[in-house]
Amino acid sequence: MANGKKESDSGTLGRLSKRGEDALTRFVEELGKKERVSDALGKASAAKGKVEGASRKALGQAGMAASEELADLRKHVERLEKRLAKLEGDSAPKGTAAAKTAAKPKKPAPAKPAAEKPAPPPAKPPETSS
Repeated sequence: MANGKKESDSGTLGRLSKRGEDALTRFVEELGKKERVSDALGKASAAKGKVEGASRKALGQAGMAASEELADLRKHVERLEKRLAKLEGDSAPKGTAAAKTAAKPKKPAPAKPAAEKPAPPPAKPPETSS
């Protein structure tokens, strides 16, 4: 009995879903036929392109990357990590570079020769009140 009810519920849901999709398709087609709507969509699309261009330019001037560029860079880093793992013959589980370096103990950086600092100016003698 329970199976019969579930089948009729899914059939009803399917029919309602199909009718909703058909109605939405007709509505979008009608909107597409109207010149004002298509003009407005064209202008909105052009404005969106201008905003995206301006934001990319602003991010570039600030020295920041756009989200698409970051995603591409992340993919590139993953590919390089895989290549490096193959070259090293690493049998450890694959992970990000940050995870691999976090597991390894860090070695102290080699000491750099200190540059000579200029001597501080001579101290002024304290003034005495007379």
